[in-house]
Amino acid sequence: MVIPLLAVENMVFKNRHPNAGARPGTLVLSHDARETLIRVTQLTGSGIESQVYDSVSEIPEQTDPNATIWIDVAGLGSGEMLASLADRYHISPLAMEDLVNETKRPKVELFEHQQLVVAHGMSTDKSGSFAQKHLGLVFDGNFVITFHQDCDDLLRPIRKRMENPNARLRRNGTDYLVYAIVDVLVDSYYPVLEQLGEKLERLEELALESPHPEVLAQVHTVKNQLLWLRRSVWPQRDMVQSLLFDDSPFVSDQTERFLRDTLDHCAQIADIVDMYRESATGLANTYMSAVAHRSNEVMKVMTLMTSLFVPPTFLAGVYGMNFAGMPELSSPFAYPLVLAIMIATIAGMVVFFRRRGWIGSSQVARLVATDGGSNQKPSSNAFVLGEDFSRTTKRTAA
Repeated sequence: MVIPLLAVENMVFKNRHPNAGARPGTLVLSHDARETLIRVTQLTGSGIESQVYDSVSEIPEQTDPNATIWIDVAGLGSGEMLASLADRYHISPLAMEDLVNETKRPKVELFEHQQLVVAHGMSTDKSGSFAQKHLGLVFDGNFVITFHQDCDDLLRPIRKRMENPNARLRRNGTDYLVYAIVDVLVDSYYPVLEQLGEKLERLEELALESPHPEVLAQVHTVKNQLLWLRRSVWPQRDMVQSLLFDDSPFVSDQTERFLRDTLDHCAQIADIVDMYRESATGLANTYMSAVAHRSNEVMKVMTLMTSLFVPPTFLAGVYGMNFAGMPELSSPFAYPLVLAIMIATIAGMVVFFRRRGWIGSSQVARLVATDGGSNQKPSSNAFVLGEDFSRTTKRTAA
């Protein structure tokens, strides 16, 4: 069953936006949001300390001015705890609205004492379905605070990298940690696009070999998914570009070098999404052409069969008039002779049709089979990801 894109957007947006006339900074908390859990990680050149807290008041004050503090807020179900965090770390209500409300587009906003980043990521499960993840973060020179509902699986690689004593995350400051988080979210689009590319390849084969209405339904589903991805990818690209080129006191020149690589990934993902959308549109046209071709083939066979039996039918009709003066009526070989004429007529028409290329292998098909002597399966450039689309391996031990 195909779910229309408008229905998908309505399900995503329903009950996740402030009511009309609500004051600015109103937080929209989902009724099924999990309880808020705070994990505080302190990074220094000598080590890493991580602790989970149930309330904001339990978080200790920062004692090491050279340490990087990462406060990860997982779960957005406690409005009181979120308000306490905003009050303690001087986060404005408008910034909290962008950080918590999951319908916000990726963006960057610079405040007087801190900078806000809203980013999206993608996650896949074993069934092959994928979902969009919303993560908001605010940072300055000493701490990074991340807000998310269920991005633990995306942030897990960063925590693993922190365990390396030589990791850059331990010594490059809060802006590098922000880069690492944004980079992980951007790279999470690659498995989804790879999955969609493989699905388009299968649909292309089905559209050519056995076009069925279910194939067209799947093509429209992929088109809707790609349109949904595009609405997230392009704002994400603008977000990384703003984070890189805007004059910010919280992003160092050293981190900007790494952000340029992330911007390249965003541009590559955006290009692939647009390429797949064009391929899906062309695949729908291919399906319609294949259906029309199969219909023409059926009509062609029926027409040829009808044409083959027209002369025998004519002869049978003539000899079925039962006139007394008709020739060969009294001959004992008249019946076999008429049957032989009918068979010879059918055979002659078959030979004529084959020479004209209307049935059997045409001359063009024989030339294609001869010139394309190799048995290699032609590749479809529209769906090949290419070497540059493979999973990024740019990360070192950091």
